[in-house]
Amino acid sequence: MKIRRLTLLVMLLSGMQLAACSSDDDNDQPADDNSGTPDNTGGDSTDNDDAAFSSIVDIDTDRANDLRGLVFAADGKLYASGYAGVEDALKTTVLARFNADGTLDTTFGDAGIASVDVAAGREEASLGVVELSNGDVLVSVNAVDEDGGQSVYLLRFDNTGTQVVSPGWGDEQGKVEVVFGWANADNAAYAGEDAPEDTAFDLLLDSSGGGERVVLFGYGAAKADSGRIDRDRFVMRLNAADGTPDNAFNGGQAFAYHSTADFNDNGRRGLVESDGSMLSVGYTNLGDGFANHVILFKLNADGTLDSNFGNFIVPESTGTELGLAAQPGVAVFNPFRVDGGFAEAYAASRQSDGSYVTTGYGRATGEDIPSTLGFLSAVQQDVVSFRVNGTALDTSWGIDGNQAFQSEGEEGRESYEERGRHMTILADDRTVQVGRFGGTAAVYVVGTDGQLDTSVDDDGIIELGHDSIASQFYAVASNADASRVAVSTNEDENGARLVVFDTSN
Repeated sequence: MKIRRLTLLVMLLSGMQLAACSSDDDNDQPADDNSGTPDNTGGDSTDNDDAAFSSIVDIDTDRANDLRGLVFAADGKLYASGYAGVEDALKTTVLARFNADGTLDTTFGDAGIASVDVAAGREEASLGVVELSNGDVLVSVNAVDEDGGQSVYLLRFDNTGTQVVSPGWGDEQGKVEVVFGWANADNAAYAGEDAPEDTAFDLLLDSSGGGERVVLFGYGAAKADSGRIDRDRFVMRLNAADGTPDNAFNGGQAFAYHSTADFNDNGRRGLVESDGSMLSVGYTNLGDGFANHVILFKLNADGTLDSNFGNFIVPESTGTELGLAAQPGVAVFNPFRVDGGFAEAYAASRQSDGSYVTTGYGRATGEDIPSTLGFLSAVQQDVVSFRVNGTALDTSWGIDGNQAFQSEGEEGRESYEERGRHMTILADDRTVQVGRFGGTAAVYVVGTDGQLDTSVDDDGIIELGHDSIASQFYAVASNADASRVAVSTNEDENGARLVVFDTSN
């Protein structure tokens, strides 16, 4: 397989020198979770001549080091949020606006980028951004607080890149605190050694009601009334006009999900559907001998669990051995456990028939263990993908309901590491899953049967090596008709990258 670098339009956008960001891979992963990650700085460079999925933009900038929030604006431009700065104490939140041709929109902020130091002298990052109907933009920020904990804040910018502050939005710094389990004012009562830490992993728009609302998906310290200090998953809905909690959702409180025992639950991306229902995507390490299991839960618009979704655990022995009962609204699965493997989910897309496809990473097998499911013995992480059809795993997906995309067996690889970080869906129900393949930033185009679409780049995987930016693709967004798909990168001391594809041909 050739390493392809898209070069139809390559521009270096220079400006203030910025930085990198801490990894969000969790410490409770299997011991070799981050082993063997190479310094992939380039590769064979050839133009992508596939008319069905062609690149129209491939740019990098040293004015940001992480752009994990990504969304198309109504006018076809792109907003990307993240951070700039290499050292934690020097990181600042950034919001960039790109023109359709990939250039920074110089009418926005400071020559295309608005920058805010939310936690002066402490670490901060943004993973989510949405555009409102009036052209304003909301950005979610995870910022370390003075007490050493971490809080989620919402910032607001007008369409010129000027930050909105009190009395128009939030406090005098323009911050609206988003409360998951603990409000900052209550942190002194927290039973843990350190102050509670909250993280928003996704921010999405909800236009299903009478007014615009935003939904945050993430994780944080369990609520005070739980009696626990482990980590739970949270979903919170706020009114977009002023950032106040939406009382029509769970009584104005964040919805909290806890799996079992004192395991740390990890929330990742989410979906908000046209009827206001929500799907939360994530996983939990269920302990020795069980490893990571995908856990999806679906909420109705009012914040209650959807009884028509989930209610299964795969394999059933996981629930039996842990005392974890199947629950309406919740799906728990790791089919690779049979071969010593594990599975995570970072994002999901909904197909036209109502099925949900996931992407993430795991391992199809444990080390040196043959696969009984039809995959290669895993050397490092694999991209793993599943489809949930209501209350069951769909066995028509991939290989009997399972899929792992693997570089194992390919010669000349410095790494066999795959990652699935985010995904979107095309008009024909194919999914675009982004992350890494064989250690190189990559885009996977997956057909409706769960197999790679070999009409794209010969094997369905577009690999995009880069001379200086070694990070993976971590965010993906599509425009209204999915004729454009954009991807962007996470932490890298050399800058951030944006690639846009035309899928309409």
